[in-house]
Amino acid sequence: MFATWKKNTFYISLMQIVLLIVNFFLITIISREYGAEMYGEYASAKSLSVLLGTVTVLSLALVVTRTSANIENFDKDLFYTTYKTIIRNTILACVLVVPLSTLFGRNSVYVFIFLIGFVFNEMLHVALAYHQSKGDFVISSKQIIIRTILYGIGGWLIIYFQYSIFWVIVFQTFILIIFSIVAHNSLPNERVSMENNYSSQDLTNSGRKMVLTTFSAALLSELDIVFPEISKLNDTEEISGVRSKLRIVILISLLIPVTYILLENVAKSVFINVLGSEFENLASIFSVVIFSLPFMLWSRINIIFARAMHYEIDLFKIIIAAASSSFLLYYINDTYNYFAIEYGILGSQILFSIFTSFLINSHIKKERNM
Repeated sequence: MFATWKKNTFYISLMQIVLLIVNFFLITIISREYGAEMYGEYASAKSLSVLLGTVTVLSLALVVTRTSANIENFDKDLFYTTYKTIIRNTILACVLVVPLSTLFGRNSVYVFIFLIGFVFNEMLHVALAYHQSKGDFVISSKQIIIRTILYGIGGWLIIYFQYSIFWVIVFQTFILIIFSIVAHNSLPNERVSMENNYSSQDLTNSGRKMVLTTFSAALLSELDIVFPEISKLNDTEEISGVRSKLRIVILISLLIPVTYILLENVAKSVFINVLGSEFENLASIFSVVIFSLPFMLWSRINIIFARAMHYEIDLFKIIIAAASSSFLLYYINDTYNYFAIEYGILGSQILFSIFTSFLINSHIKKERNM
């Protein structure tokens, strides 16, 4: 497993770096060229589409990944039933775009286009789920890297030639549609006859549990390479062993904030040169916030384990408890000003890490005692 893991980790890390770089510069260019008000409209419409889209697609890519991990051959029926379910839900979601956009004061056209892009992105991940379920994250990472670079270049050209931000949104959605077709064409061509029969209701029921944790995990980094492998494990000791080895990831991620602190003066100059002098304070804040990374990663690992081990309902409860504790922490600090806001962000990530660790450890301990 860990020989393949190294290769997967390289491509996933490269993918994440490309995503961060492209998004960082594109968001910076959009906010500078179109102004704060237009960027706010762009970002708020995208946020609403993500919330609506999350309910629409029901994290079915994860359901397909877990299901495919437990069957040896490619099951065409599983994928086509999933596509059908997503399309059905999308039609219903489109009806809600205008009333929800009106309610929250968003641009309904932007929300609609973003929603379509979100849906095709999920269908892309459904197609790639087959490869990921077999432990191959290289194909998906390569496709996402190419897609991100094309989106970055195309978005920059649209802005450079001073077209409306509307065309940036349309281009992003167009890229997602094209790559969802590319991803689908990467699936096996053979028609395999399987005894399994999947219905939209079966997938929806599984997706409902998954979607509970998708909201909580939306802002956490992707580390799903262990998900299909864990889905195959039944022995508690094996699960504990895999989880222990993944602590190496946390130790490696700790090098990032440490390096940032060591090179803080250089990092500050990059922030100021790229974003402008008004972002000088952000560099100091970021030097604290970046220490949240190891805790975010560990929370993500715990969430993946909980999903793979079918603890979605308990995970949802734990996430709610952690979120409530975080909001309480923010409220107390906002009232009494005990410490700077960046320490509140760090404290929040530590809380999520502790709560999710408690969930997994308590389940493992319970199964050992059975």
